[in-house]
Formats: sequence, structure tokens, C-alpha cells
Amino acid sequence: MDLMNIVRIAKVVALLAFVLPWVAISCSVPGSGTVDLATASGIELIQGKMTANPDAEKQLQGGMGSMFGQQGGSPGADSGLGNAGSGSVTSDIPDLGMNFFGVAAAAVIVIGLLLSFAGKGKTASRNVLATSVLGLVLVFGTVWWWKDQIKKQGGDDGGGTASASSPFGDAGGNPFGGGGAMGAQMVDNMLQERFGYWIAFSALIVAAGAGALGMAGGAAAGATKPESEPPVV
Repeated sequence: MDLMNIVRIAKVVALLAFVLPWVAISCSVPGSGTVDLATASGIELIQGKMTANPDAEKQLQGGMGSMFGQQGGSPGADSGLGNAGSGSVTSDIPDLGMNFFGVAAAAVIVIGLLLSFAGKGKTASRNVLATSVLGLVLVFGTVWWWKDQIKKQGGDDGGGTASASSPFGDAGGNPFGGGGAMGAQMVDNMLQERFGYWIAFSALIVAAGAGALGMAGGAAAGATKPESEPPVV
């Protein structure tokens, strides 16, 4: 298969990955495994929005209930999940606003796809390599920005207390204590990438690799030319 066709397929895959889940706010609960409190596709990340898991409260209560059931405790009140029992964990998902890293990532991928049809040889390979590498940086930046904004919304930007609109609950109900090194680490663990992000990232790596091979092949082909044999006298 032609290298440029590989680039085109990879970039189309990277674009389609924007409709798949990219990130999630998750919580590990004994008996229930990992429970996603909210998820976001690549398109939702661009908009700065997330979709709450409507079954998160039941899954959290079920897991904590199995853990504390023998003690007769109430999973919503005494399990350490703060306001999870009342559903506030999933009802206060913040609106982060436009994610310009995500906008730029999608635009650069589209531009790279269009450039794959323009030019030939080494020039086309250089164009797709540059746009693929830039796309990789912007895709990474999209998720990095989201994590940074979620931490700030949760009051984790300076060791302060969680805000009332935090997806982790208010300062009194925050299961991580609203700050500190331990709370920051636990919040970090809750902010996870999902397969849509890895598909987009991997597809752009493939596109960049194909572009680099195209440049190397073009350089090798044009580096030396066989000398013509002297005419036989």
C-alpha cells in the first residue's frame, strides 16, 4: 500500500476517534471495580463538557454497601463518599468552556488530511509529518488542559479546599479531604484516559511514521543518481 494512503487512513481514523470516549472521572469501588462518574468524547472535550453516568450513584452505593453491609452502616452517609449518596457527585459536573487545544487538534488533523492530496513525493511527506507531529502535541494538550481545569474546579490547584461546584463534592463532603498531597494523588488517579484518546494518538503516530518513511525514501531516491556509462568507442 502506498505510504500516503496509510497517512490518509490514519488521519481519518484519528478524526473518527473524536466521537469515542476520551476521558473519564472514575472511582475504584470494592465489589464494583471502576465506576465512571462522568465521561467525555473528543467532541465533548472540545466543548468543555462531560456526560454524567446516571447509574453511578447505584454502582457506588452497591459497592460500598457490600463493603460496609456487615457493619450496618449507610453507604451514602458513612462510606467516605461524602455526597455521593445524594447524587451530587454526578450532578455537579463542571462546564469548563471551550477547549482550544481540542479545536486546534481537530483542525490540524483535517489540514493534514487535505495536504496529503496536495503535492507529491518529499513535499507531501514533509507536510503530513509536520501536521501529524503537531496533531500529536495538540491531542495530548487537549487531555492535559482538561485535567488541569478539573483539578482547579476541585480546588486542587494550590492545596485549597474543594469548591461547591466540584465533581468531587464540597469541602465537607470531598472524599479526598479537599486538598493536600494525598488528595491530589487520588484526584489524579480519578482522571483517566479512555480508548478514543489512545486511538487518535496511535493513528497520528502511524501517520507521522508513514510521513517520515516517505521523506527518507524520497531523500534516498534523490541523493545519488547512477552515473551513465561512457560511450563505447
